[in-house]
Formats: sequence, C-alpha cells, structure tokens
Amino acid sequence: MRDGNGFMGGLLLGVLLGGVLAVLYAPERGDRTRKKLAKKSGKWWDEASDQAEDWVEKGKKKIGI
Repeated sequence: MRDGNGFMGGLLLGVLLGGVLAVLYAPERGDRTRKKLAKKSGKWWDEASDQAEDWVEKGKKKIGI
C-alpha cells in the first residue's frame, strides 16, 4: 500500500506546483482571461449547435422524415 500513497502524494504535489506556476506565469489578469474563455466557449457552442442541427437534418433526410 505504500506505493499508492507515494503516487497520490506525488500527484497532489504536482497539482499544487502546477497551479502555483500557472498563476505566476499567466499572460493576463484573471478577469480578462475569463472574458476570453467565455467568448470562445460561446463561439464553440454556437458552432457545435449548428453542426448538430446539420447532422439531425441529414439524418432525417436519410430515414425519410
């Protein structure tokens, strides 16, 4: 069981160090980054919705609805 504890400890340490480094080396302030992410995720959502609608329409045509 010692190996499992060592792995979890290393994983936790890696997550903590990664978080600290991400905050220290972030290219922009948090509010700007969140705005960019929200804008991009909205764009991706719209594109995915459009693609899904296209797939549904093609599926309907295939089965004759």
